[in-house]
Amino acid sequence: MKSKRSKRAKTLLNGRANSKTIPTDLIIDILSRLPMKSVARFRCVSKLWASIVDLPYLKEFFTTRASAHPQLLFVYKEKHKFVFLSSPQPQNLDENSTPEAVKHLSRIPFRGSSCYVSGHVQGLVCLKFISKRMSPVQIICNPSTGQALTLPKKRMRRSFTRARNILGYDPIDNQFKVLSITRYSTLDQHQVLTLGTGELKWRTIKCSTPQDSFQQGICINGVLYYPVCTRGIDMIGCFHVRSETFSFIEVETTSIGAVFEGTLINYNGKLSSLISDAGDRFADGESRSIKLLVIGNFEKQEWSKHEYVLPPMWKNVVGRADLRLVGFVGTSEVVFSHPSQVIYYNIETQGVVKVAIQGMGASSKCKFATFVNHMEDLKFTHAFK
Repeated sequence: MKSKRSKRAKTLLNGRANSKTIPTDLIIDILSRLPMKSVARFRCVSKLWASIVDLPYLKEFFTTRASAHPQLLFVYKEKHKFVFLSSPQPQNLDENSTPEAVKHLSRIPFRGSSCYVSGHVQGLVCLKFISKRMSPVQIICNPSTGQALTLPKKRMRRSFTRARNILGYDPIDNQFKVLSITRYSTLDQHQVLTLGTGELKWRTIKCSTPQDSFQQGICINGVLYYPVCTRGIDMIGCFHVRSETFSFIEVETTSIGAVFEGTLINYNGKLSSLISDAGDRFADGESRSIKLLVIGNFEKQEWSKHEYVLPPMWKNVVGRADLRLVGFVGTSEVVFSHPSQVIYYNIETQGVVKVAIQGMGASSKCKFATFVNHMEDLKFTHAFK
């Protein structure tokens, strides 16, 4: 009796029965065992292969597999390229943790005198390049596949108007959108662009609240949060990615420093901020404590504050390294990053563990960024054409 798989064996070209061809379900099984970067390349073989790679089942498989093994994502500048590397997030840390070897993901070339990472969400990264001779260039890239997409230029009513782009993700409709916020809403130039819909086109959206200055934000559960000053009042701007609407929450006086100077993070599904005793997002061997601000129910203004005193061993472990507060792994491990090492501080056990990063080519003087809970995602490969 023939198996179901042999009965489904068909040619990939015309769908007719042919014992010499490879069944589609076997191809899917083979692809599921390959690195994501290799799978993404198969989209270039033919339209048929692209349709197989774009199968919802295959994409969901990679997403499920990646979510079970979140990574630390490292980004640094090397000459005229952005280099992306990853390393597994440790599960059981102790004082004898062995060095972690990084996995090289991809390199994205750029042109410009300066550049920076302006966002990271759901496996994609937003980069901005600035040059004295040309207008800023914004790129969306997938570090795991090496694919990159240059965003179209926006039409501005005034050439000197400043704008900032923030990458967001709507988990309900599975859509990525880029929000472009323009200073002074009287110009009515806030715009949004939906990725993966074919034509890349900016659409104007309205906001009755003027936004005089703003900073980079974070996307949590379909909402983009970013610090903003409006009419002289410090607020948290909330852009709801699915409905493309704005709302604002006033920041209480004692929390302004944490919101505007700290690192905005996703702590157990809630918007939060980490800040050092120096009043910013940096720490070193002389640091004495860190603070965690958790913003709960916005309507009820539930703001909880927690301070954690660093143990005496902190100075010996950190030494002279200059660290950046990155976020949390789980609900107890605070992550501090450095080009050559990662420091983990457990707020429950007071333990401090240093993990050396092997294979990192970045120096302490180069532009460097680290992100926690990075997951490889194959869902958006069709947009990079």
